[in-house]
Amino acid sequence: MARDRQEPEDQVAFERLLDWLHSPDWEKRFRAAEGLGKTKDPRAIKPLTEVLADTDEYVRESAAWALGEIRDKRVLEPLVRAFDDQDKFVREGAVGAVGKLKDARSIEPLIRVLREGDESMRRTAEGALADLGTAATEALTRLLQDEDWDVRWRAVRVLAEGKDQKAVEPLIRALKDENKYVREAAVLALAELKDQRAVAPLIEALDDENKYVREEATNALGELGDTSALDALFKALSDKDWGVRWGAANALGELKDKRSVEYLIRSFKDEVRYVREGAAEACQRIGRPGVTLLIEGLKDNDRNVRRWCAWTLGKIRDQKAARHLIMALQDEDGGVQFAAEVALSELEE
Repeated sequence: MARDRQEPEDQVAFERLLDWLHSPDWEKRFRAAEGLGKTKDPRAIKPLTEVLADTDEYVRESAAWALGEIRDKRVLEPLVRAFDDQDKFVREGAVGAVGKLKDARSIEPLIRVLREGDESMRRTAEGALADLGTAATEALTRLLQDEDWDVRWRAVRVLAEGKDQKAVEPLIRALKDENKYVREAAVLALAELKDQRAVAPLIEALDDENKYVREEATNALGELGDTSALDALFKALSDKDWGVRWGAANALGELKDKRSVEYLIRSFKDEVRYVREGAAEACQRIGRPGVTLLIEGLKDNDRNVRRWCAWTLGKIRDQKAARHLIMALQDEDGGVQFAAEVALSELEE
């Protein structure tokens, strides 16, 4: 019985909202559109579509949002028409609402926005295309040939979110794009897709003229986890940009191959502290297979090497390092003594 009483009450409330859509008070029309969207009732499609022509931009924006909430494919056409509304917030609201529909018919209108819209419209179209997932892959791949680098850049970003393996080869080609931002985005996208076909092209990207592309390539290779990248990452530890060197150290830590320890210990001499820290953390991740080389490093002529070897041995907590760390307490450098003392305390925990 309670349910029977509720249904008429809901109907009354629904009809009241429909009446408010025709109120002379714009705020009442605004709240009516919002309320109808929350009901998600398909019966509201026709009146809300009519309100997309309201004289007040706030009401039109609310109607676009409401139609997106109903998520009925019948609202696609009126929302696409609203892409050309005179108010930017209405246009953006309509694009965002179309994204919620996840209707493949919206791909081409959204592509048009991505190519022709202003910055905020393009950004909104990115999100809507991402919501479509793999259905948009083919159209986005075509955009990688667009003359506008900003369009190509955005297409790459959306392809990364789609995680469609069909996008791997086009993204590999984008690593050769004339624009550095597109190349950097392509590296990030390939890292997201985690396809082994990208390993060799990403290794080649370590020679890119742009330091940010090189740095992101080190990170991507670490995430892909393929040890065929080791030699290239060893070379990247000597890159002229410290961010690339730091990225290479981190990547080697991800790969966890004991062959990296020798090269990482050399990076303890790096002029930039972040690189030294990154190399030490990478050795820590590699763990016990690197202990012997780290112990040998306690005798290096460079105090930074001795310091970071001691610090790392403490983090690895291999007891066979204990007597060597005790000897390091007598090192001529106070920093080495302190690192050895801290390391020994960690071995005791």
